[in-house]
Amino acid sequence: MNEAFIYLWYVAATKMYYLGVHNGNDPYYTHSSRSSEEFRSIIPHSQRPIEERKEFWRKYLTGEIKGIRYRRLPKRIILEDGTDYEKMCKREHELLVNRKNRCWNRYYNESLGDPRYVDMSGENNPMYKHGLAVGTKHDPARQALYDKSPKRAAWKREYGLSSKRKKYKRDWARSKIARIRAEAQGVGTLEGFLG
Repeated sequence: MNEAFIYLWYVAATKMYYLGVHNGNDPYYTHSSRSSEEFRSIIPHSQRPIEERKEFWRKYLTGEIKGIRYRRLPKRIILEDGTDYEKMCKREHELLVNRKNRCWNRYYNESLGDPRYVDMSGENNPMYKHGLAVGTKHDPARQALYDKSPKRAAWKREYGLSSKRKKYKRDWARSKIARIRAEAQGVGTLEGFLG
Protein backbone atom coordinates (compact mmCIF):
# COMPACT_ATOMS: atom_id res chain seq x y z
CA MET A 1 0.00 0.00 0.00
CA ASN A 2 1.25 3.47 -0.87
CA GLU A 3 1.61 6.31 1.61
CA ALA A 4 -1.10 8.96 1.97
CA PHE A 5 0.06 12.54 1.45
CA ILE A 6 -1.12 16.14 1.32
CA TYR A 7 -0.65 18.02 -1.93
CA LEU A 8 -0.95 21.59 -3.16
CA TRP A 9 -1.90 22.91 -6.61
CA TYR A 10 -1.12 26.50 -7.66
CA VAL A 11 -2.68 28.17 -10.70
CA ALA A 12 -0.66 31.23 -11.71
CA ALA A 13 -3.38 32.72 -13.94
CA THR A 14 -5.73 33.13 -10.98
CA LYS A 15 -3.05 33.23 -8.26
CA MET A 16 -5.03 30.63 -6.33
CA TYR A 17 -4.25 27.36 -4.56
CA TYR A 18 -5.98 24.07 -3.88
CA LEU A 19 -4.97 21.93 -0.89
CA GLY A 20 -5.98 18.28 -0.76
CA VAL A 21 -5.15 14.83 0.56
CA HIS A 22 -4.64 11.60 -1.39
CA ASN A 23 -4.35 8.01 -0.18
CA GLY A 24 -1.53 7.34 -2.67
CA ASN A 25 -3.17 4.45 -4.54
CA ASP A 26 -3.94 6.11 -7.91
CA PRO A 27 -0.82 7.32 -9.79
CA TYR A 28 -3.00 9.57 -12.02
CA TYR A 29 -4.92 11.21 -9.19
CA THR A 30 -5.34 14.98 -9.62
CA HIS A 31 -7.88 16.22 -7.04
CA SER A 32 -11.34 15.49 -5.69
CA SER A 33 -12.79 19.01 -5.48
CA ARG A 34 -16.55 18.73 -5.89
CA SER A 35 -17.29 22.39 -5.58
CA SER A 36 -15.02 24.69 -7.56
CA GLU A 37 -16.07 24.58 -11.22
CA GLU A 38 -13.28 27.00 -12.17
CA PHE A 39 -10.63 24.74 -10.68
CA ARG A 40 -12.19 21.64 -12.26
CA SER A 41 -12.07 23.33 -15.67
CA ILE A 42 -8.32 23.93 -15.29
CA ILE A 43 -7.26 20.62 -13.74
CA PRO A 44 -9.35 17.51 -14.50
CA HIS A 45 -11.21 15.96 -11.59
CA SER A 46 -10.12 12.48 -10.51
CA GLN A 47 -13.47 11.06 -11.57
CA ARG A 48 -12.78 12.04 -15.17
CA PRO A 49 -11.73 9.23 -17.54
CA ILE A 50 -8.25 7.86 -16.84
CA GLU A 51 -7.10 8.68 -20.39
CA GLU A 52 -7.89 12.36 -19.83
CA ARG A 53 -5.94 12.39 -16.56
CA LYS A 54 -3.00 10.48 -18.08
CA GLU A 55 -2.84 13.03 -20.89
CA PHE A 56 -2.97 15.90 -18.39
CA TRP A 57 -0.13 14.42 -16.32
CA ARG A 58 1.94 13.73 -19.45
CA LYS A 59 1.56 17.36 -20.57
CA TYR A 60 2.28 18.65 -17.07
CA LEU A 61 5.43 16.56 -16.60
CA THR A 62 6.81 17.42 -20.06
CA GLY A 63 6.25 21.14 -19.47
CA GLU A 64 3.54 21.62 -22.09
CA ILE A 65 1.22 23.06 -19.45
CA LYS A 66 2.49 26.39 -18.17
CA GLY A 67 1.40 28.34 -15.11
CA ILE A 68 0.35 25.37 -12.99
CA ARG A 69 2.42 23.90 -10.16
CA TYR A 70 1.89 20.75 -8.13
CA ARG A 71 3.75 19.51 -5.10
CA ARG A 72 3.44 17.11 -2.24
CA LEU A 73 3.90 18.79 1.09
CA PRO A 74 7.07 17.62 2.86
CA LYS A 75 6.79 15.69 6.11
CA ARG A 76 8.26 18.58 8.10
CA ILE A 77 5.16 20.63 7.24
CA ILE A 78 2.73 17.78 7.78
CA LEU A 79 4.13 17.07 11.29
CA GLU A 80 2.58 13.61 11.47
CA ASP A 81 4.10 10.30 12.42
CA GLY A 82 3.14 7.81 9.77
CA THR A 83 1.08 8.28 6.68
CA ASP A 84 -2.30 6.92 7.75
CA TYR A 85 -5.04 8.39 5.51
CA GLU A 86 -7.23 9.37 8.46
CA LYS A 87 -4.33 11.26 10.10
CA MET A 88 -3.62 13.00 6.81
CA CYS A 89 -7.28 14.04 6.53
CA LYS A 90 -7.16 15.51 10.03
CA ARG A 91 -3.92 17.36 9.25
CA GLU A 92 -5.43 18.62 5.97
CA HIS A 93 -8.33 20.00 8.01
CA GLU A 94 -5.93 21.82 10.36
CA LEU A 95 -4.08 23.33 7.40
CA LEU A 96 -7.34 24.40 5.73
CA VAL A 97 -8.59 26.02 8.94
CA ASN A 98 -5.31 27.94 9.10
CA ARG A 99 -5.77 29.06 5.50
CA LYS A 100 -9.41 30.01 6.12
CA ASN A 101 -8.34 32.27 8.97
CA ARG A 102 -5.59 33.93 6.92
CA CYS A 103 -6.24 33.96 3.16
CA TRP A 104 -9.27 31.85 2.24
CA ASN A 105 -10.01 34.02 -0.80
CA ARG A 106 -6.82 32.66 -2.41
CA TYR A 107 -7.97 29.02 -2.22
CA TYR A 108 -10.27 27.05 -4.48
CA ASN A 109 -11.23 24.86 -1.52
CA GLU A 110 -14.80 25.42 -0.41
CA SER A 111 -14.87 22.94 2.46
CA LEU A 112 -12.55 22.28 5.34
CA GLY A 113 -11.84 18.63 4.66
CA ASP A 114 -13.42 15.23 4.27
CA PRO A 115 -16.68 14.95 6.27
CA ARG A 116 -15.89 11.30 6.99
CA TYR A 117 -12.94 12.35 9.17
CA VAL A 118 -13.78 15.92 10.18
CA ASP A 119 -16.82 17.13 12.13
CA MET A 120 -18.69 19.47 9.76
CA SER A 121 -20.73 21.31 12.38
CA GLY A 122 -20.19 24.88 13.50
CA GLU A 123 -17.19 26.63 11.98
CA ASN A 124 -16.27 23.54 9.93
CA ASN A 125 -19.55 23.85 8.03
CA PRO A 126 -18.92 25.41 4.60
CA MET A 127 -22.21 27.31 5.01
CA TYR A 128 -21.04 28.84 8.33
CA LYS A 129 -21.15 32.63 8.12
CA HIS A 130 -21.08 35.52 10.59
CA GLY A 131 -20.64 33.22 13.57
CA LEU A 132 -23.71 31.10 12.84
CA ALA A 133 -24.43 28.23 10.50
CA VAL A 134 -27.01 29.06 7.85
CA GLY A 135 -30.46 27.97 8.95
CA THR A 136 -29.93 28.53 12.68
CA LYS A 137 -31.62 31.22 14.76
CA HIS A 138 -29.79 34.52 14.72
CA ASP A 139 -28.21 35.95 17.81
CA PRO A 140 -29.86 39.39 18.37
CA ALA A 141 -26.61 41.00 19.51
CA ARG A 142 -24.77 39.75 16.42
CA GLN A 143 -27.68 40.85 14.20
CA ALA A 144 -27.55 44.34 15.76
CA LEU A 145 -23.83 44.58 14.89
CA TYR A 146 -24.61 43.50 11.34
CA ASP A 147 -27.44 46.04 11.03
CA LYS A 148 -25.07 48.82 12.10
CA SER A 149 -22.41 47.93 9.55
CA PRO A 150 -21.71 50.55 6.84
CA LYS A 151 -22.52 48.09 4.06
CA ARG A 152 -25.93 47.25 5.56
CA ALA A 153 -26.68 50.92 6.23
CA ALA A 154 -25.95 51.78 2.58
CA TRP A 155 -28.27 49.00 1.44
CA LYS A 156 -31.04 50.23 3.76
CA ARG A 157 -30.66 53.78 2.44
CA GLU A 158 -31.02 52.59 -1.12
CA TYR A 159 -33.59 49.80 -0.83
CA GLY A 160 -34.73 49.23 2.72
CA LEU A 161 -37.07 52.16 3.39
CA SER A 162 -37.90 53.40 -0.08
CA SER A 163 -41.53 53.91 -1.03
CA LYS A 164 -40.93 51.78 -4.13
CA ARG A 165 -39.83 48.86 -1.93
CA LYS A 166 -42.80 49.31 0.42
CA LYS A 167 -45.22 49.33 -2.54
CA TYR A 168 -43.62 46.17 -3.95
CA LYS A 169 -43.94 44.35 -0.62
CA ARG A 170 -47.56 45.50 -0.18
CA ASP A 171 -48.53 44.38 -3.72
CA TRP A 172 -46.76 41.06 -3.27
CA ALA A 173 -48.57 40.40 0.03
CA ARG A 174 -51.95 41.26 -1.54
CA SER A 175 -51.37 38.94 -4.50
CA LYS A 176 -50.30 36.13 -2.19
CA ILE A 177 -53.42 36.52 -0.03
CA ALA A 178 -55.63 36.58 -3.13
CA ARG A 179 -53.95 33.44 -4.46
CA ILE A 180 -54.40 31.61 -1.15
CA ARG A 181 -58.08 32.59 -0.98
CA ALA A 182 -58.68 31.50 -4.57
CA GLU A 183 -57.05 28.12 -3.95
CA ALA A 184 -59.09 27.66 -0.76
CA GLN A 185 -62.31 28.26 -2.72
CA GLY A 186 -61.24 25.90 -5.49
CA VAL A 187 -60.91 28.59 -8.17
CA GLY A 188 -57.97 27.94 -10.40
CA THR A 189 -57.56 24.30 -9.53
CA LEU A 190 -60.47 22.97 -11.62
CA GLU A 191 -60.62 25.66 -14.30
CA GLY A 192 -58.57 23.59 -16.72
CA PHE A 193 -60.94 20.63 -16.43
CA LEU A 194 -64.20 22.59 -16.56
CA GLY A 195 -63.33 25.26 -19.14
